[in-house]
Parts: sequence; structure tokens; C-alpha cells
Amino acid sequence: MDITTEPRAAGLYVIQQTGMQQWAEDHGTWQAHGVRLDLMDGPARLAVCKLEVPQSRAEARAQAVAEEIEPWGLTLRALAAVAEARAWQARLVPLIVAADEAERNMWPLEDYARDELVSYATPAEIEKAKSSDAYEWAGMPLARLIAARWRDELTARQRRLLATAPDVTVHPIHPAWEQPPLFGVTGVSTAQVVARELLAGWAAVRDLRDPLITWAVRDAGVTRTQVQQTTGVSRSTINRLLPG
Repeated sequence: MDITTEPRAAGLYVIQQTGMQQWAEDHGTWQAHGVRLDLMDGPARLAVCKLEVPQSRAEARAQAVAEEIEPWGLTLRALAAVAEARAWQARLVPLIVAADEAERNMWPLEDYARDELVSYATPAEIEKAKSSDAYEWAGMPLARLIAARWRDELTARQRRLLATAPDVTVHPIHPAWEQPPLFGVTGVSTAQVVARELLAGWAAVRDLRDPLITWAVRDAGVTRTQVQQTTGVSRSTINRLLPG
């Protein structure tokens, strides 16, 4: 992976800074000579790694750690997209709470919540919400549609994340890699975040097994034997999904 000292407009690369580095410890900080690596995607920071290393070994250590993270570049780009979807879900939470309270009490939704929900909605969602018989179409009817879209989008992004991941048994993530600070929170392990989202992506794909087998046999014309040979799923499981 390319290592530079200046940001670039596009592409995956690493920015290296060698010199005194600072780490958080308990309620204070400590400093030592080392190297900082910022994994970048154009102007966006994907992950940060700070290593304590003597100046004489800094260049070689930086090159080695950059090479180790390179197989994860596309995955960490996909992780940023997952984080964006989660941020949208978090943004919706107080609006959904306000909309639900207004609906339950049959009072007008506050203007700020209504305006935000409308601004987040697609034209199709607005039209569908307007067709509801709810007390306030721009309240829970619209909020549910927006939330469902971002829930589906998050799942799709987690599946893409899973598809980009290298062999985790061959390419570990160095424990010093951390996520960029978010809302003042620092020190979040990149490996742990990636692991959680990969597991979520795997669970989403796993849940597709039964409907996919059913569709393949009933609608796509794939035989039960072909399904068994392709997937390794037992014939008894296939027959359970497709009785008769």
C-alpha cells in the first residue's frame, strides 16, 4: 500500500507521521517516539494506528504494518459505509420517539421533528405515508418507512462488508489499529468493530438460506439434487423446506 505524508483526493493509501506520539492512559496521557499511520480513502480517514518504535526502525515498521492492513482496505471502506448507515439510524431515534409520543397522545407532531422526517424521506415514502389513515402522516407512518429503508440499507452494507473481507485466519488486524474518533469517543478497536459487523453480515446472509433454497427450486427451476450438491445442505433439510 502506498505510504505518503500528504492527503490525496482519491484511493486507498496510508499517511505516515514519525516522531513523538501520544497515547491515552487511565486519566492521563503518555508520550514516546513512534510512528502514526492513518489509513485513508481519499480525504476520509478509515483507521488510525500508533506504534511505539525507535526512530531507526520507524520506516521499516511502518511499511510492515501498512502491508498487513492492505488486504483489509476494501473492507474498511465498506465499514465506513456501515457506520454511515448506523449513524442515520441513530439520527432517527429521537424523531421516532417524538412521533410515537404524538401518535399515542393524538397531538400534533412538533415542527422540528416533522420537518426533519420529511427531509429524510424519499418522494415514494412521502406518498405512501400520505395514504395512511394515521393521525399525522408525517409522524409514525413516515418514520416507519424511513427506518425500514435504513434497516434494509444497513443489512445490504453489512453483506457487502462480508463479501470484501479477506481470510481472517491469514490476515489478522494489528491490535493497534483503532477507529477514527467519533463524537469524542476514542480508542475503539478496529478489529473488534470489524468482527462485530462481519458477524452481523454473516447472520444476514445465513438468514437468506431457507428463502433462497425455496426460490431456487420453486421459481428458478433448480432441482433438489442440484441444491444439495451446490450448497451441501442435507436432502432432509431441503425436503423440510419444500414439502410435497
